[in-house]
Amino acid sequence: MSVLKTAPYHRAVGRVSRWCRWYTRDLDAVAADERRDELASDLYEHAIWADESGVPPRTVARAIVVRALRGAPADLVWRHSQRTNLALADPVGFRRLRVNRAVSALIVTVAAGVLGWGMFVLTRIALSVLGGDIRPGSETAWGVLAFTASAVAALLLMSRRRSRAVGALLMIAPSFGLVYLGLYQLYSISATVGALTFSMPGWNMARNSMIAGLTFFFIAAAVWWWPDQRTLPADRGTRLRTIGEMAR
Repeated sequence: MSVLKTAPYHRAVGRVSRWCRWYTRDLDAVAADERRDELASDLYEHAIWADESGVPPRTVARAIVVRALRGAPADLVWRHSQRTNLALADPVGFRRLRVNRAVSALIVTVAAGVLGWGMFVLTRIALSVLGGDIRPGSETAWGVLAFTASAVAALLLMSRRRSRAVGALLMIAPSFGLVYLGLYQLYSISATVGALTFSMPGWNMARNSMIAGLTFFFIAAAVWWWPDQRTLPADRGTRLRTIGEMAR
């Protein structure tokens, strides 16, 4: 059987292809496509050479991964040079790219903060149940757990360019649920929250303001990201997944 049709070869190609798609992201489309074409051609020629030389598929797969690891520093140097060229050729576009990355990092950081709050509340609930302070399986505890799980799902969607706007919209629900239910639950198990509830006149207003602020923040995040859903190319990694077809 040809190396091109074996599972070890395809797994190795998949790993290298994902790396190539990662370090060529957000670069000039022509330069990125040329880089991917070069990799696809190289992997194809490697497989043809292995067939002619009688090299086992597993050996070929290991060699491909090792070559990718050895070449990773050079790939990053190439990426840096391409970014430098982009900055010189299109300074406005480059600044726009940097702003987009900064905004995206802020959105993900806030979403991670919401998830972290949910995890904190769940931890306090678990400790209180173990200590016998509250009964297990309360509706509030289940609600916090459900909203924390939805925050995890939203962050996973945000990790992919195609679905990050949807992830931002999904984060609205846990932003409300974790703040409202989390503070409600901590009222009964945290002396600090209990004291603040009674001593701070604007406590409810502050809580509602935080909920409203997070809601508008993630709506704005979805609007910020949404154009990418319409303009993103179908799949720049198509060439790397069709190497097997080149043998036909």
